[in-house]
Amino acid sequence: MRSRRFLLGLLLAFAPMLAFAQAAVPVASLDRDKIGLGETVTLNIEIGDETPDAPDLSPLTPDFVVLGTSTNHSLSIVNGRRESHTILGIALRPRREGHLTVPALSIAGQRTQPLSLDVAPSSDAGGAAADRPVALEGKAEPTQAYVGQQIDYTLRLYFAVNLADGQLGDPSAEGAEVRRVGQDANYQTVRGGRRFNVVERHYAIFPQHAGTLEIQAPTFQGTAVDPTDANSFFGAGEPISAVAERVRIDVRARPASAADGAWIPARELKLSLDGIPVDGKARVGQPITLNMRLEATGIPFEALPALSLPKLDGADVYPDKAVTGGGSSGSWVTGRRQQSFAVVPTRPGTLHIPETTLHWWNVVTDKAEVATVPAHDIAVGAGSATGAPAAAPPPASQDGRAPEAAHASTAGGSAMATPGQPDMPWRWLFIGALALWLATLAAWFVLGRRRRGKTPPSVVGAPVVPAVTRERPAHDAFLKAASGDDLAGMERALLQWARIVRPSFRTLGELSASLREGAQRDAISALQRARFAGGEAPGGTLRAAFANGFDWLPSTSVNGGEGLPPLYPR
Repeated sequence: MRSRRFLLGLLLAFAPMLAFAQAAVPVASLDRDKIGLGETVTLNIEIGDETPDAPDLSPLTPDFVVLGTSTNHSLSIVNGRRESHTILGIALRPRREGHLTVPALSIAGQRTQPLSLDVAPSSDAGGAAADRPVALEGKAEPTQAYVGQQIDYTLRLYFAVNLADGQLGDPSAEGAEVRRVGQDANYQTVRGGRRFNVVERHYAIFPQHAGTLEIQAPTFQGTAVDPTDANSFFGAGEPISAVAERVRIDVRARPASAADGAWIPARELKLSLDGIPVDGKARVGQPITLNMRLEATGIPFEALPALSLPKLDGADVYPDKAVTGGGSSGSWVTGRRQQSFAVVPTRPGTLHIPETTLHWWNVVTDKAEVATVPAHDIAVGAGSATGAPAAAPPPASQDGRAPEAAHASTAGGSAMATPGQPDMPWRWLFIGALALWLATLAAWFVLGRRRRGKTPPSVVGAPVVPAVTRERPAHDAFLKAASGDDLAGMERALLQWARIVRPSFRTLGELSASLREGAQRDAISALQRARFAGGEAPGGTLRAAFANGFDWLPSTSVNGGEGLPPLYPR
């Protein structure tokens, strides 16, 4: 009793530590790493929690002025699993120029990493703009980009008057896609000895063609009012306007050294695959759900390539519907694509899932890179039609004949014979196994009656299910099952019918491998796809394909395997 209480207390003591270990590590980033004195920078903290606690911002005050905070939530449900992300934005204005360090912050019980920021002296343009009550400035980064690469366009509206209304236009660029990123930041700054209110807005621009990209100047139209003038409250304000300067970007074509396939210019990219069994084991006929996930920064999800698994040797692959989504990390867009696959092993042995590669271009380092998912091997054991583990088929003797003993299947009443003996031996094994099954049933009745002190009934006249020994009733039973919508019933009926002809079959995969290419294999694939990937019941297809019996392969066939090519081969 004491030992149990001690173990329970130990588990309760370590429970908070386990929860802490499972919490997502917050990731901090800056929308820019170089700014001018008097400008603002946004510190973004991404955490995997929908409602995080507010962090302690006091470590920022020695070198920065905290202008405000904003929160952006995103929620997605993938295969029934809820995933939430929160990005906390903190607008900062440096107190001095030079090389500054954004210190680590404590949030959600963990600490972010420190970040570096270079603050340059105020520019001369700031002094000139200080002479105007309203100024509009646009800045693009980088000034040289590849086709499809994101350009961060920052638009800032400076105004030193009271605005009654205003309309801020968006930039435009012919031959490029323009989309707004994140929320507006509002703060104050001093330029030329004059204090201005600032509205800062970010846009993502994706050039579609090589050459010179000209970003058209956005405009601002508004009405300024004087709070000391009583007439200004009756619409007697002064109209004001501002226009930003045009910005030109040198757009380069896809480099010749880039790999063939999809062109992915990104700042960061991750490719992962999960769902591999922890113990590295699986069963024939039992599906394995694999999830491939692709995440990129600096490129939208629409530009990410489709994910796929090739035809695996020894397994059928059924893809699910892809799940896509996007967001932002600071001023950079993010895209993600996830694809699930139901992998159904069709024979015992080693299922090899080869290495998967994806070529992409790192625009930060200006170099080609490769994202890799390592290869995996899964040990596949024999399975049974009922889903319970089944023993592997007994090995053949040295002279090539099947062993004299065989195991009977109580679910379908069929015998497990050695694969590769499709002629006479399996008939005798089947008859012997059936006789053993009947003898076992009779002994069970006799022992049961003796325990109750009653005379055991005769089992000579016990009825035998026609589908166990006769092919025609099994065929009719399958056609009847195919008329309904019970997918598992269709599979059982088809396997029971096939075992009357060839008792060695245990799964639909083995049956499909023994049939000719054509309608029957396609019908079995449609049935498995409906079971494991949510398709419609292919009853009509099954009835039409198997109406006239099985279309067997010749006695010898070669199953050649092909290796898995790269996701985007060179």
